[in-house]
Amino acid sequence: MTTLAVRDLDVFIESSHILRRVTLEVDPQEVVCLVGRNGAGKSTLLRTVMGYLAPRAGSIAFKGAEIAGHPTHE
Repeated sequence: MTTLAVRDLDVFIESSHILRRVTLEVDPQEVVCLVGRNGAGKSTLLRTVMGYLAPRAGSIAFKGAEIAGHPTHE
Protein backbone atom coordinates (compact mmCIF):
# COMPACT_ATOMS: atom_id res chain seq x y z
CA MET A 1 0.00 0.00 0.00
CA THR A 2 1.22 3.48 -0.83
CA THR A 3 1.93 5.58 2.27
CA LEU A 4 1.26 8.96 0.64
CA ALA A 5 -0.69 9.41 -2.60
CA VAL A 6 -1.20 12.84 -4.15
CA ARG A 7 -3.31 12.73 -7.30
CA ASP A 8 -4.14 15.45 -9.83
CA LEU A 9 -3.67 18.23 -7.26
CA ASP A 10 -4.58 21.79 -8.25
CA VAL A 11 -3.78 24.55 -5.77
CA PHE A 12 -4.40 28.28 -6.06
CA ILE A 13 -2.99 31.05 -3.89
CA GLU A 14 -5.37 33.95 -4.31
CA SER A 15 -5.86 34.09 -8.11
CA SER A 16 -2.53 32.39 -9.01
CA HIS A 17 -2.70 28.77 -10.15
CA ILE A 18 0.40 27.37 -8.39
CA LEU A 19 0.09 23.58 -8.73
CA ARG A 20 -1.43 22.02 -11.83
CA ARG A 21 -2.44 18.35 -11.73
CA VAL A 22 0.48 17.26 -9.53
CA THR A 23 0.71 13.52 -8.86
CA LEU A 24 3.14 11.91 -6.40
CA GLU A 25 3.29 8.55 -4.65
CA VAL A 26 5.53 7.60 -1.74
CA ASP A 27 5.76 3.95 -0.77
CA PRO A 28 6.65 2.61 2.70
CA GLN A 29 10.37 2.92 3.54
CA GLU A 30 10.88 5.20 0.50
CA VAL A 31 12.63 8.55 0.75
CA VAL A 32 11.57 11.23 -1.73
CA CYS A 33 13.23 14.57 -2.42
CA LEU A 34 11.54 17.53 -4.11
CA VAL A 35 13.91 19.48 -6.32
CA GLY A 36 13.17 22.53 -8.43
CA ARG A 37 13.91 26.16 -9.02
CA ASN A 38 12.53 28.97 -6.88
CA GLY A 39 8.81 29.34 -7.39
CA ALA A 40 8.30 25.83 -8.79
CA GLY A 41 5.75 24.88 -6.08
CA LYS A 42 7.80 22.69 -3.71
CA SER A 43 6.72 24.52 -0.55
CA THR A 44 3.16 24.87 -1.82
CA LEU A 45 2.94 21.10 -2.31
CA LEU A 46 4.22 20.43 1.21
CA ARG A 47 1.94 23.06 2.75
CA THR A 48 -1.03 21.50 0.97
CA VAL A 49 -0.16 17.97 2.14
CA MET A 50 0.22 19.29 5.71
CA GLY A 51 -3.19 21.00 5.54
CA TYR A 52 -2.08 24.64 5.56
CA LEU A 53 -3.51 25.14 2.05
CA ALA A 54 -6.65 23.62 0.59
CA PRO A 55 -6.53 22.03 -2.86
CA ARG A 56 -9.03 23.23 -5.44
CA ALA A 57 -9.02 19.80 -7.10
CA GLY A 58 -7.40 16.40 -6.64
CA SER A 59 -6.87 14.15 -3.65
CA ILE A 60 -4.34 13.52 -0.91
CA ALA A 61 -4.39 10.16 0.86
CA PHE A 62 -2.22 8.96 3.74
CA LYS A 63 -2.20 5.19 4.31
CA GLY A 64 -5.36 4.95 2.21
CA ALA A 65 -7.37 7.61 4.08
CA GLU A 66 -8.25 10.91 2.43
CA ILE A 67 -6.65 13.81 4.32
CA ALA A 68 -7.26 16.79 2.03
CA GLY A 69 -9.20 19.43 3.92
CA HIS A 70 -8.42 18.07 7.39
CA PRO A 71 -7.00 20.47 10.00
CA THR A 72 -3.20 20.49 10.28
CA HIS A 73 -3.19 18.88 13.73
CA GLU A 74 -4.92 15.77 12.37
